[in-house]
Amino acid sequence: NDDLRPSVSEVSGLQILTGTGEWLWRPVANRDTLQISTFADENPRGFGFLQRDRNFDHYQDDDQHYEARPSLWIEPIGDWSAGGVQLVEIPSDSEVNDNIIGYWKPKQPLAAGRETFFAYRQFWCWNPPDQPPLAIATQSRSGRGSSPKRRRFLVEFAGIILALPQNAEAMKPNLNASPGSITAVRTFTSADKKSCRILFELVPGNEAFSELRLVLEAAGKSISETWLYRWTL
Repeated sequence: NDDLRPSVSEVSGLQILTGTGEWLWRPVANRDTLQISTFADENPRGFGFLQRDRNFDHYQDDDQHYEARPSLWIEPIGDWSAGGVQLVEIPSDSEVNDNIIGYWKPKQPLAAGRETFFAYRQFWCWNPPDQPPLAIATQSRSGRGSSPKRRRFLVEFAGIILALPQNAEAMKPNLNASPGSITAVRTFTSADKKSCRILFELVPGNEAFSELRLVLEAAGKSISETWLYRWTL
C-alpha cells in the first residue's frame, strides 16, 4: 500500500480462554477475501481483541497513536453453554473501516420472538485482567518458502517460563496443519532463553487454505499459548 506508515492496526489478535482452560491466540489480518473463523467452545472463560504491539516505531502515526489503543476483554458471567467465538476478517482498503469483528455465537439457534440473555463484563484496558501464565506469541510473519508451492512462517514467543531449566532443555514445538503438512521446522532461542522463534514451512499441496496450530511443550505440558492461523491462497 502507498502509505508512509509501516503498519496500521488497532488490534494485534484475538485471545480466547476456553472453558477447558486453554489459551488461544489468533493474529488478525487485512485479508484479500472475506474470512470467517469459528472457535468452538463451551462456557468460555474469556475472549477479546488485544493490542499487543505497543511500539510507536511500528506505526509512526503521531495523530492516531495505534500503539496506545486499548484492548477489550469479555468475561462471560453464568452459563453460556455450547457455541463458538466467531472471528470475521473483512477486506478493507481504508483504516476508517472497522473490518475485524468478533462475537459469541450459540450452538443452539436463537428462537424467533424470544428473548435471550447473556451476562458479561467488559474490560477496556492496556492488559486484560486474565493473562496466560505461559509464553505468549509476540509476532508472526510469513513469506515465500523454499519453493513456489511452499509458504514460510516465523512465530516468536516470549516469557520467563521459557528460561526455566526444565523447560529450556526439553522445549519442543508441536505443529500441525489441516489440510497440508509442515516441514523444515527450526527453533532459535535467545541468549537469555526468555524468547524463541519457530521457523517452518507449510506445504499446502493443491489446497487453497490451511489451518495452522502451534504450541510449545516441555515434558508433555504446554508452556505457551496456542498460536492459530489460517493461510489462504
